[in-house]
This record gives sequence, structure tokens and C-alpha cells, in this order.
Amino acid sequence: MTHFVLVRNYSVLMKRIASFLAVIGIQIFFFGNKVWGFSAHSYLPSATTNRREMELSMSSGGVPRKLVIVGGGIGGLASAFDARHNFRPTDEITVISDRDKFYFTPSNPWIATRKRKPEDISLDLKQILPRHHVNFVHGKVSNLDTKLQEIHLDNGSKITYDYMIIATGPRLAFDEIPGSKDFGLSVCTTPHASHAADVVDTLVLDPGPVVIGSTQGASCFGPAYEFLFLLHTELKKRGGQALLDQCPMTYVTSEPYIGHLGLKGAGDSQKILEDLMAKKKIESYTNCKINNVAPDHLSITKVDESKTFQLPSKLTMLIPPFRGHDIWKRVPKLTDEKGMIRINEFQQSPEYPNIFSVGICCSIPPVDKTLVPTGAPKTGYLIESQGTAAVLNIKTMMDHAEKHEDDESAGLPELSNRPLLNGLCITDFGDDGAIFLTLPQYPPRRTDITMHGKLAVMAKIAFEKYFLHKIETGDTDPYYEKYMLHLIGVDRVTSKKKTN
Repeated sequence: MTHFVLVRNYSVLMKRIASFLAVIGIQIFFFGNKVWGFSAHSYLPSATTNRREMELSMSSGGVPRKLVIVGGGIGGLASAFDARHNFRPTDEITVISDRDKFYFTPSNPWIATRKRKPEDISLDLKQILPRHHVNFVHGKVSNLDTKLQEIHLDNGSKITYDYMIIATGPRLAFDEIPGSKDFGLSVCTTPHASHAADVVDTLVLDPGPVVIGSTQGASCFGPAYEFLFLLHTELKKRGGQALLDQCPMTYVTSEPYIGHLGLKGAGDSQKILEDLMAKKKIESYTNCKINNVAPDHLSITKVDESKTFQLPSKLTMLIPPFRGHDIWKRVPKLTDEKGMIRINEFQQSPEYPNIFSVGICCSIPPVDKTLVPTGAPKTGYLIESQGTAAVLNIKTMMDHAEKHEDDESAGLPELSNRPLLNGLCITDFGDDGAIFLTLPQYPPRRTDITMHGKLAVMAKIAFEKYFLHKIETGDTDPYYEKYMLHLIGVDRVTSKKKTN
């Protein structure tokens, strides 16, 4: 049975959204599948076609303006495609990434439980980006010269920029938890999740205790819960109750309570997750600090009870703290003490007005002061919203600079586009799943909706296919998505001034 927790009677609209995602996903899966001989580009509007139409109808005059985006994940690609749709055809947009593939990271828990293969959730950036008139550079940034506006790569080359968006995601700080890198697993990247799948295979052959959770300072709790329940379902599938009995599962977390999620909860998250753990006989410990991880156990301190003890474990998966990359920390006043990019409400660096940042690498303060430190999560839709706001504000700056090219006293324009930071999260818990809609994601909220049931799993499958299709077609903010989400009050950005 599907369980609803609703505010403002949104149940019908939520069903419509889930059904919409399912229809889109099914269409893309079947009609876009090469086995059937159809192209996914044939039935939904193509960004490339729209761009060519614009090139025919717009003047190609004006000096090309250069936007460089560092990062090839959700934030980087969403920003690139938004820029391509909002900038002039002659403006240069370049994406730099140290990897040549895009991975749909929300599917990593599926990778870790063999429900997906890496190639199922990846796209080749060398093919995708040039097709949509976005330059792609495969390389690693070694230095940023903000005075010359140059990005130096580790191969010795340099790329100049007029405007820049940093979307590099986090550095996974395994070094802060002794032993976690050597003896723990992660689902934060697709290669990590693929390695976790190998360890799961070994666990089936040589069963033992399982510990899954999130460390002190972690800010992304959803994947840990997903992997916990998906692994429970997978073990039961492979070996029945007998295998589950040999693999007792424990969840440890820095959260003050189960389902806090770094957000003071989302809808009915606490009840749903606590009930699932009770049903599946999964023991849990909250307010925990991980002291170290060993091959056959981990040491934790339950801070609220001042107790330190060991948990035996043959498979340990922990979400580590997220920190900023060292390259950005070397730039004066660009980052906070953790290396995350400092931004204002317009996604703009307060110190460097032509540098913006989106995604997990942004510095956002914790939502809640918890006994054990927790961070604020950044979900996919929220990251896309940040990218849209950054692009629109950069366009404002571009147009202002061009208009006042000969007026040195013009100064900088007033920016107005702010991301609304709405959260839409779809999860798979193995036997069922949940959809969390939080408007905005960070409290105080005006709307908090949870839908729990098997329909959520279908919606997640559909959304995966749909999002990969959006990347393939170069349009991460299509008109039909805007319309459907607007029906339930979910928008990406606003240009309205804040009211106190």
C-alpha cells in the first residue's frame, strides 16, 4: 500500500508527477533504445535543432564571450546547457573535466547491488558536448590565475575565461576517518560503487556482519539509506533468510535521529525509515562519531551517551565528510576553511565577481546545529537550480558589460536571479521507495510532502532514463518539465527580491 504524508492536499498532483516521469521513462527506454531502431532524439525537442534555428534567426555579431565551467557532473552539464540556450550562438562555452564520462550518480546504490552496470548510467562527454556546441576539454586543473583570468591544466595548457563556474563536486575526505579509505566502501562515485558490488559478491560467498552509515561531518545521507535497504533486499534475493541471518545489518550515523537527513527531516522521513529498519530487523545508532575502521570491525563513539565500542563488520560502507578541492583553497578568499567555494545568494563569489559556483562544492552552512556535526545535503534538482541562477546572472553581467563597454564608471550590474533551492528526491528502498518534495529544501518550508510506496521505485527508474535523455539532447530544463513542476509550485529560480 502506498503511504502518503501530505501538506496542502497535493496527493493528486504528486501522482501526476510520478505518472509523468513513468511515461517519459518508458518512452525513452523503448523508443530511444537502439535495439528498436529508433533515436531518442526523434520524439522530444532537440536542443541541437533549436540552436540551429536560433543561429539562422539571430545575428552572429558581437565579440564572443567566454564562459568556462570546471566540472562534468550534474551541476556542470546543467549549467553548460542552460548557458547554450540563453547565451548568443557566438559565445564560447567550455567544460573542463578530469573524467571523460558523465555518470548519473543517483543510481550508484543500484551499481553497488548489481541492479545497474556503469555503462548503463554513463555518457561520453567527448561526443555529447560538441554535438550541442559546447567545447570539451579532458584535463585536470592545476592552477587558477584570477588576475589573468587563466585556468592552468596539468598538461601545461592554459584556458582563458571571461566568466567561470566551478562545479567540481567534493573531495571525499576519507583521510579524516582513519582506515575508512583502506577498509571501508563508498557509493559516492560510480567507480567506488562498482568496487562495492564486487565486495557484495564476496559477502554472499563468505557472509558476515554489515555496517552502513554516515560519518561525522557527512552531508549526503540518502545514498546510505538506499544502499542499506537495497543490500538487504539483494541478500535476501540471493540467499534467502538464511543469508540475511548470517549478515546482521547495523546502521550508524551522525544524525541526531533516523531520517534527519541533515535537514531536520523531510516530510515523514523519520517514521518511514524507522519503520523500515524495524521491519527488516536492522539495528541503528544515532549521534555517532566514527573513530576508525579496521578490516573486521569499526570503532564508534555514541556521543550522546559517551560510550565508545566496536562493531564487527565484514562489509563497511560509510558516507565520508565532503571537503573542497585543494586547488581552490590556494586561491585567496575563494573558499571557506573546508575548501568549499564561498558564494552569495546569486551563486557568485563575493571576492571574484566573475566566478560563480554550483553544486556540492559550494559552501552552505549546516541546517541544524547537531551534537555530532552534520552538513546540508544538495540534491540534483537543487543543483540544477543553482546552475540556472548562475547562468542567468552571468548573462546579466555579460549584457551589462557590453552595453557599457566604453563607460568605465558603469560598475557592476545588480543581480536578481536566486535559486529557490527546492528539493525533489526519489529513492529506492528495495521492496518500495519514497519521493520527498520539500519547498524549499532547507527549513522553514512552506510545503513538505512524502509519498512512500512501490510507485516511487517506478518513478526513480523513469527519472534515471529521463535525466540521461536530457543530457543526451542537451536540454536539462525542457518546457514540459517546467510546466509539470510549476503545477505543484516547484520552480528553479526567482528574480523577486527577498522580503523580510
